[in-house]
Amino acid sequence: MEFWLKTQAKQNGDKVFIDDGTVQVTFASMYKYASRLAQQLKKLDRRRIGLYIENNIESITLINAMWLAGIEIAMLNTRLTKDEMQNQLSSIEVDTVVATSQINLKAISVIKISTLQQGCNDMTYESLFDMNQIASIMFTSGTTGPQKAVPQTFDNHYASAIGCKESLGFDQETKWLSVLPIYHISGLSVILRALIEGFTVRIDTKFNAHTMLNIIQTELPTHVSLVPQTLKWLMDEGLNQPYHIEKILLGGAKLSSSLIETALASKLPIYNSFGMTETCSQFLTASPEMLSKRYDTVGKPSANVAVKIKDPNAEGHGELLIRGANVMDGYLYPENLLDTFENGYFKTGDIAEIDKDGYVMIYDRRKDLIISGGENIYPYQLESVAKDHEAILDAMCIGVEDNTWGEVPYLYYVSNTSLSYETLMNHFKAHVAKYKIPKYFEQVTELPYTSTGKLQRKHIEK
Repeated sequence: MEFWLKTQAKQNGDKVFIDDGTVQVTFASMYKYASRLAQQLKKLDRRRIGLYIENNIESITLINAMWLAGIEIAMLNTRLTKDEMQNQLSSIEVDTVVATSQINLKAISVIKISTLQQGCNDMTYESLFDMNQIASIMFTSGTTGPQKAVPQTFDNHYASAIGCKESLGFDQETKWLSVLPIYHISGLSVILRALIEGFTVRIDTKFNAHTMLNIIQTELPTHVSLVPQTLKWLMDEGLNQPYHIEKILLGGAKLSSSLIETALASKLPIYNSFGMTETCSQFLTASPEMLSKRYDTVGKPSANVAVKIKDPNAEGHGELLIRGANVMDGYLYPENLLDTFENGYFKTGDIAEIDKDGYVMIYDRRKDLIISGGENIYPYQLESVAKDHEAILDAMCIGVEDNTWGEVPYLYYVSNTSLSYETLMNHFKAHVAKYKIPKYFEQVTELPYTSTGKLQRKHIEK
């Protein structure tokens, strides 16, 4: 087998691979430039290199050049502090970073891509393609303890793309609009699907509702990747019909029932999904039909993976386990972690349920579960109830220590209106059992989210 970019250059050479709205680069052009850049990268004599990149054509060329050069890529989240980046790189023994913008890191050699480009000529390089080789290394969010380094092989990525094609659907006529960061698995996966299938990616640097809506209306993409909050912003901006969109892939955060109802009423083809860095993106997908039946589902597994619930309780809730070729073999760091796999299944750490129809519901991270007086309380449920109040825009729930109950729920909420304690209590009394009602409420101006739309509960702790 050969590199996917090389195959597409041969078979679909004149087709546009990446379009940034101004410049369009074909598969053939990308292969030519990437193989020349690979020659310069090979001279660095490094097995593993960090990438500090943005969402642009230059970065995608660099990624492909790295792969052609046979170099493992360690993706850096550009929103991290320098200390966090340095600690990540040190944990996997990386001493060199190639950057598309200015960054200085202690004890790390940072090479600007422009320096490498200046040395390029007609000479090219291409290593042997090995599906078992590590293609990318990404770090989990590190909600508790040190961040974990996840090695993702080409085989892992391929299995993920095949699963996505089966459960979501795309082909060579697809035009996929994405602003998700390509240093994250959700953004990189779109690029990989295009490389494997041969479709066009319309990339943009960052989310802007007005710009995105204009692209949807005038450039007619068939697929769009979003997180729930950006979908809401787009709908607020005026996305009230699908235009040419066939699939809106959502992930990264929970969907509220009100958002689903509004989207489906506008005939928006929303597909909820669930995936992890360790599983190379989504492995569960819910179609609009599934969401109309159960708004809280993340759907069914792709045909090439197996899922099950470990030790379900009386309600059928337990830890979600997954097995498939898309799953990493084990963490690079920390090494030899125990309790990661069980009988070939990866232990996700998420509490889930699989109903009689095979629908999977994800409730919360096991570590986010609040155990109050021996009862399990899911923060997600309380956040959903809070957001059902017409005056609450967003909400986040955490557990705080309590001398009587062990833990009790503490709810933060965003609202343009000041709500009384009595108002909030009455709202929750009408929707949840008494023991689940938050004991504390605090109004805030905003909540902490990651770059891919996940709540960061660790950044607000009492």
